Amino acid sequence: RASVSISGISSPFKNDDSVEGSMSPTTALDFIVSLVTSDIGSIVLGLFGLTLCLYNRLSSMSTVEVDSLGQQSRADLLAVFASGAVLLNGISKLDVTSALAETVILDGFKLTQPEVVNPDILEFNDAQSRDIFWALQSTTEATPAKTAILMVHDGNRWSPMILSGIVPPQRELQTQLPPSRSTPILDRLLAEGNTKESYLPTLQALPGKVEFTYLPSNTQEALLLPIPISADLKRKAV
Repeated sequence: RASVSISGISSPFKNDDSVEGSMSPTTALDFIVSLVTSDIGSIVLGLFGLTLCLYNRLSSMSTVEVDSLGQQSRADLLAVFASGAVLLNGISKLDVTSALAETVILDGFKLTQPEVVNPDILEFNDAQSRDIFWALQSTTEATPAKTAILMVHDGNRWSPMILSGIVPPQRELQTQLPPSRSTPILDRLLAEGNTKESYLPTLQALPGKVEFTYLPSNTQEALLLPIPISADLKRKAV
């Protein structure tokens, strides 16, 4: 959870029992300086200064003569800048703790190495296969990604070809998409000349929740990288 901590201000009164409640000039000066430079003090003084500048500007608009209006405007700007600087100083001193998303344990099991599930979709030579295996395995081991899948479009539909990382436990979901399942998100990558990646930060929302059946069911986000694999672009991989 996110939180904001505000530092305290030390009391100007001495703790000595013999002079309890007394305050020396040096201590009073230190207290004033610490009050002005503290986060809460700077924020309060900055807001008060901006409010005072606004009130002064509105109240003097009808009484200031035209000749002195320029000088008054310059003075107001300087006052606003000074108050804004004090306010920003206080905000910058706040101890802000950002909220971190909870880690989600994906439903499925982890493959020990990349696995080819549809070898007939596309043929690769040994060197290409090694490169693809290395790329998929490196993605799951060297990045926060937990699953990497090579999807291939054969001109008619998309199909998983090589899996790596955590995959769904159902074998049928690993090898193919349901026959009646449409793929509007993947189909956008088939546009001619489209080589830009597509980032989906909320995969649990429609249509991603029902389209990416070959990923673990509780996958939170996905990154799609289109790869043209034929000159006529009738075949494409992601």
